[in-house]
Amino acid sequence: MPSTSDRAPDPRPARTRAAIFSAARDLTSMDGEVTVNALAKRAGVSRAAFYSHFSGLDELMGAMFQQMFDAAWARGRAFAVEKQNQQDAVQFGFGMFVAYVERHHAFLRGALDWKFSHRTYMILVDKMTMLHGEAFGYLGDQVPERLRTESTGRSIAGSELALAAQWLVETEQQAAEGAPLDATSLLEKILTFAPSWYTGIGPEDPIAAGELLALCRAAGEAAED
Repeated sequence: MPSTSDRAPDPRPARTRAAIFSAARDLTSMDGEVTVNALAKRAGVSRAAFYSHFSGLDELMGAMFQQMFDAAWARGRAFAVEKQNQQDAVQFGFGMFVAYVERHHAFLRGALDWKFSHRTYMILVDKMTMLHGEAFGYLGDQVPERLRTESTGRSIAGSELALAAQWLVETEQQAAEGAPLDATSLLEKILTFAPSWYTGIGPEDPIAAGELLALCRAAGEAAED
């Protein structure tokens, strides 16, 4: 008889989480009110099942963003290994973030209206700050000594999120009309305002945001398929 450790993991928890994630994206994209009751009904699970995975909407949103960044960061690491240039990998990381924002515009724009607390925003900032901190470690001496701090990563993350939120609001009407969205301008702004020691892009250097975003769109679609 096989031991407990030899048994395959129970797939049901993963399926439940995936169903809740899908329900959250669907409700938000359809401008439906996102509540625990609505999510459970849409996902085909009980309230008890929802609460067995998440303490509430804050934790759910945090988990969805966590999933997003883990996938983007994995692609960024692979890109860095391939290119052997950490600043190129930083640019790619920003591009992956923008590609995700563009691809999931309806969900993210709707999420701005979710009834969650400020804690969700802080979860997102904390996660992005941690990722920037890891990137600082890879860059090593390229990071100015006095800027090798958590506050530096937090400042970069805050700027990145503020620019993304502005773009989501500015393109809301365009998206509602069914027009195709192009977040090249968002990526260009993020790369323009990010520190040059971080991206390797000087104040007067051209920024090939369109080419980078095209590459990241393809990588993002492959990661989510």
